[in-house]
Amino acid sequence: MKKAIPKAPLVYPLPIALLGVEHETKVYYTTVSNLSVMGEMPPIIGVMIDKKRAIMKQLDVGSMISINYPDTTMIDKADLCATVSGETFDKASLFTTDYLLETPYIDECPVVLIAHIIDIVSIKRQRVFVCEVRRTLIEDTLAVDRNIPSMNILDPIIYGRDGKYYKIGSVIGKTSLEGRTLYQDIKKHMAPKPYSFHCKLKICQEKDAGKSYRKLAKAYDVYHETIEDWYALYTMFGREGLTKAFAHKLAKTQFTKAEKADIVRRIRSGELTYRDACQRYMVSLSRLRNWMKKTR
Repeated sequence: MKKAIPKAPLVYPLPIALLGVEHETKVYYTTVSNLSVMGEMPPIIGVMIDKKRAIMKQLDVGSMISINYPDTTMIDKADLCATVSGETFDKASLFTTDYLLETPYIDECPVVLIAHIIDIVSIKRQRVFVCEVRRTLIEDTLAVDRNIPSMNILDPIIYGRDGKYYKIGSVIGKTSLEGRTLYQDIKKHMAPKPYSFHCKLKICQEKDAGKSYRKLAKAYDVYHETIEDWYALYTMFGREGLTKAFAHKLAKTQFTKAEKADIVRRIRSGELTYRDACQRYMVSLSRLRNWMKKTR
């Protein structure tokens, strides 16, 4: 069961980053956690900051900023930058600052994005800075997979809405692979199952006794359309119509495109029913239905 708690924006995990900007030859850093990916081609990120933050004075459309991702060894500095105002303490003194595209960034951080603010959106007490990434920097010692370093190697600081910091755990899966494996398992379960002659005969006899296709489908875990096919073969050809040999006989029957089109035309015009066509041309109902779908 679920229980209600005070409403909160429970989007997690939230990465901790240090935003850097230079204004009038002075470097400013502040900790941010509300970051989001807004696009990949070109790479766009969104950074949300409270309007009361002192660094707001240094940010505007056209500003170049750095988004610096600290690792867990820098948690004290990241937390200090989140809790102490830049108006009372020079946060830049905590780090070694380097420059790229005339933008200051923290050399100790393993990953750095150099970005250009292209738009600003005000949302109540917050401002969202829409930034286009101009450069992506990583430590040359980091191993990468398709140009992206592993989260475990990066060891980023993760922020929770409970006011605590966390670190990344172990790798539990790989994108696309886990879902594809599950889908294959589901398809195996959904695939037609090999039913014995006696099972098919029993189902058809129960249909003769008055049970509906849907009840039989649920009881025997088989599609009701499949049971319809079996029952049609049973009523037209008797017990032989349910044998594997008869199924192979139907499967081997070959038709040209013209012959298929002629059979479909006759069914559509009412000249033949599905059962008539099945008996006359020795073709299964499922094949006839597929022909009808394709011509539609």
